[in-house]
Amino acid sequence: MSLTAGVAVRTVEVPAGTPLAGFAGRLSANTGVHDPTSVRALVLDEVAIVTVDVCALHERTCAAIEAASGLTTVVVTATHTHSGPSVGCGRVGPHAPQVHDAIVDAALAALHEAADRRRPVTVDWAQVHGLGVAHDRRHLGRPIDPPLVALRFTDSGTQETIATLASYPCHPVVLDATNTLVTADYVHPLRAGVEDSTAAPCVFLTGAAGDVNTGHEATSSFGTQKTPQRTFEQAETLGGRIAAGLEAALWAPVEARIATALSEGLVFDYEPLTQARVDARRAEWETQLADSDPGQRAVLTCWIAWAEDWRPEWLTERWAGRVTCIDLGGATVLMLPGEPFLWAADTLMGVRPRVMVAGYADGVAGYLPTSDAYPEGGYEVEDACMYYAMPAPFALGSLERAVEVARSLLEA
Repeated sequence: MSLTAGVAVRTVEVPAGTPLAGFAGRLSANTGVHDPTSVRALVLDEVAIVTVDVCALHERTCAAIEAASGLTTVVVTATHTHSGPSVGCGRVGPHAPQVHDAIVDAALAALHEAADRRRPVTVDWAQVHGLGVAHDRRHLGRPIDPPLVALRFTDSGTQETIATLASYPCHPVVLDATNTLVTADYVHPLRAGVEDSTAAPCVFLTGAAGDVNTGHEATSSFGTQKTPQRTFEQAETLGGRIAAGLEAALWAPVEARIATALSEGLVFDYEPLTQARVDARRAEWETQLADSDPGQRAVLTCWIAWAEDWRPEWLTERWAGRVTCIDLGGATVLMLPGEPFLWAADTLMGVRPRVMVAGYADGVAGYLPTSDAYPEGGYEVEDACMYYAMPAPFALGSLERAVEVARSLLEA
């Protein structure tokens, strides 16, 4: 039997005044919509991928969508835009329950529509280097060239493109904390460009982008001063560049078969942390408040509130997620939770040919740095856990454990 595929897109209304997620230093809720918050479903036989234009989704939300879908496996991902509604159940911003529920409803509606539209398809694969968009944000002078990878699904009968599934490892953070309009960031013009050239929906997965963005340090988003290069025009340029790269790509046919999915659970511990250390950091942050600009003050206030609530017993509540491997025969889509560093994709893409590696899947609860990043410290290693409302950073070695689980699924 041949692979079948169906796709559907829904949009969710985000009223003015809805909190936005992504920047603790943002001083305003949303004041309008630049491009609508979309929920996209790609159903491959009894396996599905859902993408949502938000910064983070809680694993409970993802599990609820899968449980109500009627399909065998549903992986739910966040595009990780930092200018989407805050629906992470308290992670990366105050929760917007009505928008959250509307997203769940839209995901289920899109899944049902996509399932109804399934038809036999052929599959092609493309991989593009040299885009010049992604940068190592922890070592800005270190060159990287991660690939854009994509799968294109074509109706076996009509030869019309049904959908494009594309993935690129780069934080959608062209816009900075001064932006208060809802947007998918560079992902919006990227998808629009692909859709213009194919007349079919584009489903985008953000790759292993924990340490990758468009060329600035993570801490540059703490202040309230507008960065000249971080504009909608720049998002249009970069998203358009990625779309153009895909349009010019050489596509190779994939020997596809019925889609199957294997998932394996993960449980992460946390880095050691004591009440004394939390109290010391809180005191340090409190002394910095007076000399901070409003954005920096908002970040520090978030961290101080975390420290006031922190309890040692939180460290015993281990975090549970999963890795999922979707096998199409000649190509594989590998879905990792959280914010994995790029090393994960570099490693896993070498295990077998034509592997697409995505992050931000089935729960986003923090960064997954490589072990060699821990001695360096920095935002991803030390500080992001506060905005994520997590007990502490994930323990050293967590990413390597996730990669070994993923490798075992690829080799199964």
